Amino acid sequence: MKLPLYIVLFLFGLVIAQTAYFYPSLPDTVGSHFDGIGKVNGTSSKLGYFAVYFVSLAITSSFTLLLPLIFKYLPTAIINLPHREYWLSGDRREESLKFLNVHFSWFGVATMLMIIIIFHLTFLANLNPVKDISAPIFWALLCTFFLFVIWWTVLLIRRFHSPS
Repeated sequence: MKLPLYIVLFLFGLVIAQTAYFYPSLPDTVGSHFDGIGKVNGTSSKLGYFAVYFVSLAITSSFTLLLPLIFKYLPTAIINLPHREYWLSGDRREESLKFLNVHFSWFGVATMLMIIIIFHLTFLANLNPVKDISAPIFWALLCTFFLFVIWWTVLLIRRFHSPS
């Protein structure tokens, strides 16, 4: 399935546009940490903050870009999966790895999208004279991602249920 890959590439393009737009406008010291109600309580340099942003995106995009490439070369003992001896043996191995590739690709897309939105909220907060992040939007995003992770995990467990 190539759709997650195309989405990640699109998101990288979006990040480049976002960076080109916000980087020149932000102060040299930016609010980089916010408390539960949206008040800034930690700062960093603008360059350092964008470095963290890009490293975060590089790591999360690996779920979509790199993991599918290396899964097939990993020994069964390294893959932590319920009933892995059954699901990663014989004819089932290829089908199981295909599912894992697609499943982790979508996890990477969701995580990358969440990171982009969170950083976007912090960029907006840093341009606001009050320097507050929108706490309700942040918490809604976090809850949505949490629900996605639960759904993602349930799908994984249901797919690799007990073989008996």
